Amino acid sequence: MKSFTKAYIPYGGYYSTPFCRWQGSMQYDNAITLGANTARRWFLEKKIDPTLVDYLYFGTTVAQHHWFYAHQWSGAILTDDKKYVPGLFIHQACSTSTTILNLCALNLEVGAYEVGFGLMSDRCSNGPHTTWADPLGPGGQPDREDWNMDNFGGNPRVPVAMVETAENVAKEIGITKEECDALVLRRYEQYQTALANNRAFQKRYMFPAQVTV
Repeated sequence: MKSFTKAYIPYGGYYSTPFCRWQGSMQYDNAITLGANTARRWFLEKKIDPTLVDYLYFGTTVAQHHWFYAHQWSGAILTDDKKYVPGLFIHQACSTSTTILNLCALNLEVGAYEVGFGLMSDRCSNGPHTTWADPLGPGGQPDREDWNMDNFGGNPRVPVAMVETAENVAKEIGITKEECDALVLRRYEQYQTALANNRAFQKRYMFPAQVTV
């Protein structure tokens, strides 16, 4: 399929919450409930009935409490249990959001449903520590994984940290430190521009999350 002719995102039919520093003020909230409650607040502020949603894609990378039911649970919160919204749980690491946009557009294009909603919510702070029973391990010691720190340090096939991967790519294609610094400066300038006129640009797409205090 070369292009989409039926799938579209209505102007203003999208938002992003502010990003928070790692281990910052959002570190304690469950990303499932925080994301779903924020989405419901956004729908109501826009005066859009959440029950118009026919299908929900819930995307996240790092497990949260009750992750097993994330897509169903978030749909129930979104509609306040007034409609059962079928959904699909998408877990594609850094490509989760783009995967959801693609799947949603494909299904809209072929007429699988009329209104799809992609809800992407994640929290890297305070990631889970998973253990798997291993009675045959030395001393019965279980296998274990720290979701964030272990996977930032490398994947099973290429045990190289993400930051080292970035350095390797820079070396391979010849990116200099000066070019990186120039890009950082440009992004800083763009961010400052976005704050102009009492954050006028940001307010066009940004929606606040209400965290637990």
